[in-house]
Amino acid sequence: MHHEEKENMTTEEESVSAVEEGYNVHRDYWRQAAESDGFDIENVKLPPGMNGVGLHRYNLFKGTSFELDALMKFNMLQNYMSSFYITLLAHDSDPAASSLQKTFQVRVDEQDYGTLHITCSIARPKAEVSTETPFMPHFHGGALADGIFEGELPDWPSDDALNDGKRFYVVKESEWQSTDWMYMYLELCRKATTEVLSKLEIVKVVVETANEDVEPPNERLKAKSVHVYITFKGLAEPRAPRRVFENGEHVERQAIVRRVMDHTGNLTLEGKLCGGQYIKKRSLALKSRKSPRM
Repeated sequence: MHHEEKENMTTEEESVSAVEEGYNVHRDYWRQAAESDGFDIENVKLPPGMNGVGLHRYNLFKGTSFELDALMKFNMLQNYMSSFYITLLAHDSDPAASSLQKTFQVRVDEQDYGTLHITCSIARPKAEVSTETPFMPHFHGGALADGIFEGELPDWPSDDALNDGKRFYVVKESEWQSTDWMYMYLELCRKATTEVLSKLEIVKVVVETANEDVEPPNERLKAKSVHVYITFKGLAEPRAPRRVFENGEHVERQAIVRRVMDHTGNLTLEGKLCGGQYIKKRSLALKSRKSPRM
């Protein structure tokens, strides 16, 4: 009798111990996430292009020229829409700036599933970390936009519209070759692997900003809010929801990326692949007519 009671107590104790262990692991996970603003969790995979977003945001906001030296580590809080916490090394390529490396922390949150729609709310040197604001597992906001940068992404402009020199600026090849964010936009828009990205070739870039009277015109590349229209080739098999495309690396493709940065420094990037043929959803009525009757 006493032996059975001892066995039952052991089983119950083991069950309670397992529950407590699970609770402690869960509690410690979120405690460490909160203490580090989410930056010290391991064993996750970073999507292509994501490691350049933070420096892009910081450079736009601060007017600096930091370049990525090395990715140190990254963490992810995975949900239907994930949050990424990235730690990296970078240096300012401006000759007038210090050549010393800085450690940066970057936070990027997905705002939609299966497409380019992300917000970077943190991009800072690690030495400037502040824990004054409570840790949020997912940032659901975005950069505040207005005018042509609100709502759905625009359609690809007609050839006549693109000839409007006040509305659009055709980026010179030397200009887009000297910016690393053009290819980063393509990488993010297509979630391309390094192998795929190496085959992509930009053919033409056009930008549209709210302020049309900018001198010199190439200063529009630094605008906080901009639509970037990229013509490229090298993508053999493009994919987009409910659309089919002609296959082949020789085919010229079109991608639109919207960049919006507000006064707080939040940076939102949204993009899509244009063209292709839309596939209509089969109606439920059609499906029901084709279903075998019992």
